[in-house]
Amino acid sequence: MRLTFHEKIVLVFLSVSLITGAAALHARHSRPFREITVIENGIKEELTLKQVKERLDEARKVDINVSTSEEITAIPGIGEVLAGRIVEYRNAHGGFSAIEDLLNVKGVGEKKLEKIREHIKIG
Repeated sequence: MRLTFHEKIVLVFLSVSLITGAAALHARHSRPFREITVIENGIKEELTLKQVKERLDEARKVDINVSTSEEITAIPGIGEVLAGRIVEYRNAHGGFSAIEDLLNVKGVGEKKLEKIREHIKIG
């Protein structure tokens, strides 16, 4: 099979276009995000990935002063019985002022508190 001069030029052009397009697509998708634009309450903000992760981690925490017993059981290491005790203590004492107040709840010791601390917030 013999190609004419013009056919060879078209093949070279198409090959170069394909390679250039593939390289551009690869470059576009291989660069990691540096910042993410977030709009919250009408305020636009540029956040780094670390800041986004910190906000997500904070949002996942359970506020033991307002959460139901069922919501508290979402904390790893807390079952229904202990969640019920936490709610009872909160109702009897007007809430928790610090995470360490959980030590006053039967079933929560130093080790348990350290395991669940990162999943709890006081709102």
